[in-house]
Amino acid sequence: MTSPIRKYAFINAKLRARISNLFSEDALNRMMSVQTLDEALGFLRDTTYGVLDEVYGKTGDLKLGELELLKKEIELFTELEKYIRGVELDLIQALVIRYEIDNLKNALRLYFDRKIRHRNIDRAVPYILHEKIRHDISIDSIINAENIEEISQSLIGTPYARIIEENMPDVLKDGSLFILEIALDHYYYKNLIGRAENLSPGDRKETLRIIGVEIDLQNINWIVRFRGFYDLPLEKALNIIIPGGYNLSSSSFKETYASQNVTQILQGVVKARYPGLSTLLSSQTIDSSSRLLLIERILERIMLHEIRRIMTGYPFTIGIILSYFILKKNEIKKVQTILNAKQYNIPVDRIKGVI
Repeated sequence: MTSPIRKYAFINAKLRARISNLFSEDALNRMMSVQTLDEALGFLRDTTYGVLDEVYGKTGDLKLGELELLKKEIELFTELEKYIRGVELDLIQALVIRYEIDNLKNALRLYFDRKIRHRNIDRAVPYILHEKIRHDISIDSIINAENIEEISQSLIGTPYARIIEENMPDVLKDGSLFILEIALDHYYYKNLIGRAENLSPGDRKETLRIIGVEIDLQNINWIVRFRGFYDLPLEKALNIIIPGGYNLSSSSFKETYASQNVTQILQGVVKARYPGLSTLLSSQTIDSSSRLLLIERILERIMLHEIRRIMTGYPFTIGIILSYFILKKNEIKKVQTILNAKQYNIPVDRIKGVI
């Protein structure tokens, strides 16, 4: 059996170097402080985000630049596949499915807009990824399908055909993709946990903890939206919750949903495991949007706490891979938020409020 040091020494060194080159808070603040979108893009010109400036310079279309950035983000995973084998490679490939599912959701939404809502989708089609990610999927066949059954047929040979077939009655009854999209998310985490279970004991523990925290964050985010914005019945909401969380049980969510006090569930978790974040819970919010933003900020800090724990612990585990991709994804999200804010002339203080 390959030792952890031999397995992860090269990747650990490679990814720690990349992590050290991520934008600091100061660099992001400087990017926020520029006056125009062109200046913000210029700030990125000689970085790994240079493709955004390049594409925008040729097309004047920021969304096309974001599409190219998405391709490069996926390539970060496929590049790592050259250095990983066996069950660790299976896990990386399971992580990449997140991008495939998100892209499939976008294609399904375009189909729904075109066929059900009778909207023109011509302007949206260029911004969807058509290249293969993990499975052979014809995105055009989904977008241009005549019905849900035709979409299911086009996905034969992938795990998504069965998911669509099973949820087709609810989609047709509700006139909504909501329950189908939730089912796709459930598949992603179930598959990811299944791959994690095959890892060595140390890697399995580390991976399941990170996945569990991510599931907690996803579930809390859903609870906020289901209760505050959709007023979803308790039973239906609990059926949607993803199993496998690290800190939170279904009974915790049930209590929170009934009391309508989301901060209650966070208080218990923060005080028990992340006491350094307790001051955030005391922040006063005026409306539901501000409250949601505060909760999202706390959830992000919880994940960053877990990453710091990994980064300062034993270096030769799969945790370094998980940490890098979470940090990189957060950085990409912040860069895109700043650029979109600059495009619409949003003041700096408002940008800082959502980053």
